[in-house]
Amino acid sequence: MGKGFWIHRFKVAVDCSDIRGEGPEEIFSDRGMLALPESYRETDTPLRLVICCHGAGGTVSAEGSQTEDQVIAKYLLANGYAVMDVNGLPEEFAAREGIDIRNNIGSPIAVESYVRAYHACVRDFNLSREVFVHGASMGGISSTNLVLSGCIPVIAQTGYCPVLDTWNQIFLHPWSDGLPKTALGKLYGFEKDGAGEYVYDEERLAGFNPMARCAAVGEREILPYPVPVKFWQCEDDPTVSVSITKRFVRAVRNAGGIAYLRTFPAGGHEPQDYGDFVEAPSGNTFLGDETLKIRPAVEETFRWIKRFD
Repeated sequence: MGKGFWIHRFKVAVDCSDIRGEGPEEIFSDRGMLALPESYRETDTPLRLVICCHGAGGTVSAEGSQTEDQVIAKYLLANGYAVMDVNGLPEEFAAREGIDIRNNIGSPIAVESYVRAYHACVRDFNLSREVFVHGASMGGISSTNLVLSGCIPVIAQTGYCPVLDTWNQIFLHPWSDGLPKTALGKLYGFEKDGAGEYVYDEERLAGFNPMARCAAVGEREILPYPVPVKFWQCEDDPTVSVSITKRFVRAVRNAGGIAYLRTFPAGGHEPQDYGDFVEAPSGNTFLGDETLKIRPAVEETFRWIKRFD
């Protein structure tokens, strides 16, 4: 039977000039992938697309992607959804600027790449215009900034252990020996102090730090959010602070939005791997010649998407 899905690999042109648009355009090519189930047909009912924003542990390249190997993507494909991702950082631009290719950190470049890839896929394939968005780890800030951009019609959002705060989680507590902090400084043009260290400047983020959108109203924080969102995270996550996720969800709920956080007592930075396999998943678990093993976070993610589809 084979894989049960096929992949279209493509490129999109992205402007990598100053995020404030103060200089001339600098167009670079970013890589994307669109996975389609074998059931896809050009003339049938359009498929629903789920944009899956990858974490800093992987990329989207000419040969493969982190996303297509993940259980949540395979589970979605097995149930008739299309799945898309982009690298969010063009290779040539990253090499020129000395930025690690895995750290797009949800910047304006990443968001523009996702938006352009969305339009290309909806134009060239039989896909519904309204989409779902999912993000894991660094993909949390990519997906959240994509939602907040308002550039594409998002129905609802999901995410695993999401990065949501450039100050606390990228600048103060970066992963991978500081690589995302370097990316932050270079992409947003932070100045350096006398010791050669970047100086954090929230103004230069220009709205691309989700937690900075929180506003104090009395003793509460509020964060108006345009779509229903649910996150999954482990209490002992050593990479991304669960306290920030709790604060984000609480602020969205305080503003009248639909937001949930499902926590697990253990599991580190991999909530999708926590718990026993679900005995009777609600979706189809056969994808080509593979039988998928579904754990609680993946099953609940699928059900959240189905709830709004």
